[in-house]
Amino acid sequence: MSYYEVDFRLQHECPYSKFSQEHPSVVMSHWCNWNHDVIEVLHPEEPEPRIRRDLRRMIEQLGSMEVRASQAGPRERIMIQQCACDKLPPPTLPTIEERNCLNLQPMIYSEGWERYRIAAFSDRDIKRLFRDLERVSKVELVSRRTIAEGSVHESLMVSTGSLLSALTEKQARALVTALDHGYYSMPRGASSLEIARRLGIPRTSFAEHLRKAQNKVIAAVGPYLRMRTGSEPPV
Repeated sequence: MSYYEVDFRLQHECPYSKFSQEHPSVVMSHWCNWNHDVIEVLHPEEPEPRIRRDLRRMIEQLGSMEVRASQAGPRERIMIQQCACDKLPPPTLPTIEERNCLNLQPMIYSEGWERYRIAAFSDRDIKRLFRDLERVSKVELVSRRTIAEGSVHESLMVSTGSLLSALTEKQARALVTALDHGYYSMPRGASSLEIARRLGIPRTSFAEHLRKAQNKVIAAVGPYLRMRTGSEPPV
């Protein structure tokens, strides 16, 4: 059975969007099980006291209640709150479900936009979903792809945590920097020496972080590649 993976973003009046507009450098990820919301807030440029204050105000505007919160890092805050998805004006998640679509969490809030990724099983449901959302929101389609074969589990449910959680901050930055500078392009856009010079760091340091990052990502992807190809690890 064919299905569709659709990535879109929207803007409307709600406390999450308002918080995101007021803090454009913050990236907020949101998971929901209709009982509790888990919110991860990455704030690389915002002072912690201001973030805590404005998050408390956001929760009050949602009509929710904080259950637990912790500082996961110097610029990362995690909090659990009572679910407020059905209280939002307008409620996006119920609209997605009413149109027979599957929301693929997390929802991402950044620069005043809410970003969603869904699985839909008919073109008609997608058109009806966008029609409903456009009545109350500004909606932009980011991407859409048709998946003709394979299960939803195989195609859509690989978590970034399972692939990237072993990376240190320096290794993750090295990998992203190499990607941004065309290191993996054909032909290669820059060598490790050229990238290191642009960053003002020794080539050996950059190369070591990059090599370790590559090794960890490939090792994490390995089980999914074996599942895809049906191969077994060597004895």
